[in-house]
Amino acid sequence: MNNFTLKLKMFLKNKNTVTILCALLAIGVLIVGYNWRVKEAIKPVKVPYAIKTIQPRTEITKDSFGYKEIARASLSEDVITDVNKLIGYYSSASTIIPKGSMFYKETVVKKEELPDAALYDMPLDETLYYLPVNITTSYSNSILPGNYIDIYMQTITTDVDGNTKVMVGKLVSNVLVRAVKTSNGLNVFESSEEARIPATIIFSVKEDIHLLLRKAASIGNLSSEYKIDIIPVPNTTGFSGDVEEGVVTKVSNEYLKDFIEEKSIYIPEDEIVESTDPMEDEEDDDEDSETNIKDKIFGDKTSEEEGE
Repeated sequence: MNNFTLKLKMFLKNKNTVTILCALLAIGVLIVGYNWRVKEAIKPVKVPYAIKTIQPRTEITKDSFGYKEIARASLSEDVITDVNKLIGYYSSASTIIPKGSMFYKETVVKKEELPDAALYDMPLDETLYYLPVNITTSYSNSILPGNYIDIYMQTITTDVDGNTKVMVGKLVSNVLVRAVKTSNGLNVFESSEEARIPATIIFSVKEDIHLLLRKAASIGNLSSEYKIDIIPVPNTTGFSGDVEEGVVTKVSNEYLKDFIEEKSIYIPEDEIVESTDPMEDEEDDDEDSETNIKDKIFGDKTSEEEGE
C-alpha cells in the first residue's frame, strides 16, 4: 500500500502527466457540455399557435390556440411559449394574427394597453361625450382616465344696458373619465417620451344627461346673449382609478337644468320624421308630420303663414 501511494505521488509530480490529465478532463467537459447543448437545442418545445385568424383588438381565449412541438433552436426570443401570457390578453390594435402563426410579444398586449381601452367597458345605455379642454382646464394634466369629475356650468349674460351677470354651479356629479386625448387623437397618458397636451376629455353618461350637456354647449355656441362654459372639476370619488360600485352620475342642480331646458326645444322621439324610400308614395304623410313639428317649434305663426 505504501509503495502504491509513493508511486502515485511521483506520478502526479510529473508535470507532463498533470498536463495530460487536465487536457483530458477539459476535453471530457467540452464533449459532455456540447452533447447537452445539442440535446437541448433539438429538444421539442410545446408552443401555442393560432388555430384561427385573430383580428386586431380581439381577446385571446383557450379556444383561440392549439399546441405544436418545435425544436427549441428554431424559436426566437420574442415567441410566447407561456399560455399565462396569452389567455386574457388581446391582439394589438394594428396586428392580424394569421391562422397557424405562433404568438409574438409585439403582437399581444394587455387590455389596458389597447388604444381607448377604457371605452370597451362602457355600458350599453350610455353615450360618449367629448369635452374640449386645455392644459389649464385639465388642471395641468391632473385628470386621468379612471378618475371621477364633476361638471360645472358657467354662464355669463349681458343685458342691453351692458350689465353683466355670472352664474356658476355644479351641473353633473360623479362622471367617470374614460380617456384623455390630444388634438391628434393620441392618448395623453400612454407610454411616450413626448409631452402631450390634453385637448379632449372623453366620458360617457346616460342619454338624458348627454342631451343636457349638448344643449348647454349649443346654447353657448349659438347664442349671442349667453356665454356658456362647461368646466370639468376633479373630485375624490374613486381616486384610486377603479370604478367604484354605487357611484351614481346625476344632475346636481335642477335650477341649471331648468335654465337649459327653457332655452331648448323638446321634440318627442315618436314625432321625429323617419326617412323613407323616396320611391314610395308617402309624401303627404311626411309633410303632415313636418308641419306638426314646425308648429311645436314656431307656434301658430307657421300655420298662419301656410294658411295665407
